[in-house]
Amino acid sequence: MENDQRLTPLPHAVSDLQSTHQRSVPSAYSVYYDDESLEGKRSVRQYFNVVYKRLPIILALTLIVTSAVALYMYRQPAQYLASAQLIVEPPKPKITDKDSININFGSDINYTNTQLQLLKSPELMKDVVIELALYREPGLFGSENKGFLSSIRSVISGDKSAAKSNTLPVVSEVPEVNGQNSKPVLTPEEEGRANTYASILNSNLHVDPVERTNIVAVSIESIDPEKAAMVANKLAEVFKRQDAARQTAGATQAYEDLKKSITSLNENINADEAQLVDALRNYHLPLADKGADLNAARLQGLSETWMKSLENRRQLEARYSAALQANSRGSAITIPDIVNNPLYVEAEKQNRERRAKLQDDIRTIEKQIQDLEAQKQANATKWTDDHPEMKKLNAQIGAMQQNVEVLKNDNAKLINDEQNKTEKTAVSNALTSLQSQLAAARTQENQSKAAYDQEAASANVQGQDMITLTTLKHKIETNRTLLDTYTQRQKEQELAMASDAPNNIQVSASAVTPTAPVGPQRNRNIFVAFLVSFAVGIGLAFLLDYLDDSVKSSDDIGRHLGLPTLALIPHSFGSDRKRLALGTGNGNGNGASPFTMLPTLQEKNSPMAEAYRHLRTSLLFSSAGKPPKTILVTSSQPAEGKTTTAINTAITLAQADADVIVIDCDLRRPRIHNYFGMDNTQGLTNYLSGERDTENLIKTYPDLPRLKVITSGPIPPNPAELLSSNEMKNLLQFLSAKYRHVIIDSPPAISFTDAAILSTLVDGVVLVAMANKSSIHLMRRFKQRLGAIGARIYGVVLNGIKSGSVEYEYYGAGYYNYYKHSETDLSTPIMEDVDVHTTSSRN
Repeated sequence: MENDQRLTPLPHAVSDLQSTHQRSVPSAYSVYYDDESLEGKRSVRQYFNVVYKRLPIILALTLIVTSAVALYMYRQPAQYLASAQLIVEPPKPKITDKDSININFGSDINYTNTQLQLLKSPELMKDVVIELALYREPGLFGSENKGFLSSIRSVISGDKSAAKSNTLPVVSEVPEVNGQNSKPVLTPEEEGRANTYASILNSNLHVDPVERTNIVAVSIESIDPEKAAMVANKLAEVFKRQDAARQTAGATQAYEDLKKSITSLNENINADEAQLVDALRNYHLPLADKGADLNAARLQGLSETWMKSLENRRQLEARYSAALQANSRGSAITIPDIVNNPLYVEAEKQNRERRAKLQDDIRTIEKQIQDLEAQKQANATKWTDDHPEMKKLNAQIGAMQQNVEVLKNDNAKLINDEQNKTEKTAVSNALTSLQSQLAAARTQENQSKAAYDQEAASANVQGQDMITLTTLKHKIETNRTLLDTYTQRQKEQELAMASDAPNNIQVSASAVTPTAPVGPQRNRNIFVAFLVSFAVGIGLAFLLDYLDDSVKSSDDIGRHLGLPTLALIPHSFGSDRKRLALGTGNGNGNGASPFTMLPTLQEKNSPMAEAYRHLRTSLLFSSAGKPPKTILVTSSQPAEGKTTTAINTAITLAQADADVIVIDCDLRRPRIHNYFGMDNTQGLTNYLSGERDTENLIKTYPDLPRLKVITSGPIPPNPAELLSSNEMKNLLQFLSAKYRHVIIDSPPAISFTDAAILSTLVDGVVLVAMANKSSIHLMRRFKQRLGAIGARIYGVVLNGIKSGSVEYEYYGAGYYNYYKHSETDLSTPIMEDVDVHTTSSRN
């Protein structure tokens, strides 16, 4: 097959290329893939693709949920609402109430809220069930209000028990006892049924106060309109009756309690008074109150004297203890008893005067020294230091300075000695004084305590008798006070009971049988279920996209791996897709189609071929100084396109008039011989096993003479040992000296160690990743493994770019149409095309 004549041969040196086309030199990888404006951003189309990719899940979830809700809603029976209205007002004050003059112009919020809660009470509803005798009918409510799961089971099983609720039991009036309805005695089965029915009805009860009024609407929702109206009316009636009973029962009970309390207090007062008279007669205590006051006053005075002497003794002990501790620390001079001592104050005054006089004497001598220094300075201009007058002045200055030192040392020591002596004397006197005061305080405390104990003992006998009398008097006074209070309350209660019955709660409107249903809101609930399920489906799609660990774009490679993207290989599209679909190649045999695996030969103008030429350019400029010679092409996982990338990279380099050899080092699953249609009986494994006959080792591809191929040969049992042998190193050295580029295909990097071994023998590694398939985690692990052994990674080739991604737009119809409309121009150099595209992408 002839070479593409439109391709200008690449220069043999990178410097030649740089001098010819300065504008088209990429730095680390091709500029076609570095649109910084798109980095870290997602377009609306990408968001749409996330939804479109998982649209079946979204539609399935929406359809299932909406269908289930629709089926559930249309299986629900119609609900009817019957309402009765009550006027709930705060109780009006009675005439006898002391606060009746306070006119209430508003409503009592607490009272109203209490009444509303009482209307919702399960006990009230149970009374309604009992008075209507609903408990006598088993299965009265059928499947009404039995829950979502039970409703679903009934939908599946076709349960029609809800129709049973249309049959009402015969209602009998509850007998009255003393003007009030009495509850019948229920069997355990009827008691449980009544509780169940009350719970069901209470769950369908609605108590709604009308805003800015005292009207409360009591509504019952049921599938039976007649039952709903009957229960609503009975609930209003029972509540009104029970509220009146609560108010009347409270007044009656209070009156009976007051009556019993008054009788009991009268009996207690009479008994206590008789006991008091007997005690006064037996104890012979006339004027008992004055005698008790006198004894108490004397005992109180002695107690105060004792407490004062006790406090004084504690203070002196604290002062004496603090003085001893300060003296032991050598800081006794800080004790207030020493500082405030007159002797110490006088001694301190004398020491200050001595220090002041010493300072005056020193300042006088220093003034004289200054005068002599000034005189010496004045004579220094006419006399030398050897002059008699100068010597005399120096002698006088020295003598005065010596006097100053003597005054400072001797007098200061004398003053300090005097001060230390004064402090020791003051500390000794202070400690002796404090010790004497403490002994006197202890004596006074003991005397005060003895006097108090004697007086308390003498008063104890009389005090016991007087306490008994005082207790009796207080008890009698307390009972008389309670008697007066209870008598007053009894009269008030009699007036309250004599007044009219409470009428603050009235039934303003009775419930009527409803004719139109109020629910369920089928269409609204189905629509809400549709919206919610659709939103959840979209959220699930984005969650799955977020949890997806695969590589999606070149931005993922740069952000997660820190590696450049050498090239982006797109899926074939347009007219190529039909032609490429004819290939059945899977890399395992001769069935591989050249259209599928060798687009750089068969479809030179296709976007895939253009992408491989971009990869060639990126590799040539991937290292400073010179293009790489030995390149290892691998991937982290199988079926990511590493073999296809290695073959097409070698082809594009050979098309640039470079001698290239591609080696199939995938000794576990070799496939290169299938793509080129070559025999694999002799190959790399034969050479590495010891055969030195290289006649059949290097094969030439007929369609591209500059491309040489070394197939894998027979599959060995120990591929890793062969690839790590010295023969493999010598072979690579030989080939790198003979060929400009050596392309090596290896097994997947994570599954086998072959790629790691080969990475130490080559100039660099090209990592191939499949978009939306390759795992970032596995690629990161492989990068760390290569970094640990010192291998170099040129970058990543992102394979399988599909429509919808940002990178796909670079290989869209624009490239294909560009080549299609310029087929007649066969003289356009490839580097000029690259330069044009580079300038366009930068602009």
